[in-house]
Amino acid sequence: MADRWFTPVSARQALDTLRPAAESLCRLYRELERTRPPRILGDQPVDPNYFCLVARVYAALGEIRRSGARVQDVRRGCLGFPARRAGRSVVLCWQVGEATLGFWQEPGARSRRRRPVDEDGPWEEGWAGRLAGDRQGGLS
Repeated sequence: MADRWFTPVSARQALDTLRPAAESLCRLYRELERTRPPRILGDQPVDPNYFCLVARVYAALGEIRRSGARVQDVRRGCLGFPARRAGRSVVLCWQVGEATLGFWQEPGARSRRRRPVDEDGPWEEGWAGRLAGDRQGGLS
């Protein structure tokens, strides 16, 4: 279950901040795949640059996860923003190369078809299992 629910507006605001991290993550992961040692046996040395790439990938992943967004596909740079639409859990979707967030899909559905975002909803915003004010320290 997600900690935070996004609306199309709040997901786009988060995306403005996360876009560089997502683009970097996608680029770094592809570079990591190209430079990955074929097979490490015992004391065989590994290029130290490989471990630097791994650290940079984890840093980008951490930045995205801390925002409440999820990485759905590292290679393609797909991000998912957990959302609630008409009482159902859905995911607002964006991937590297797209101008803006414009789609949503139902997680776990047979068809992973992305549907265009309808701005008027019905979208719900808040924190899972809590009131929004409680999460932000407004209620005790």
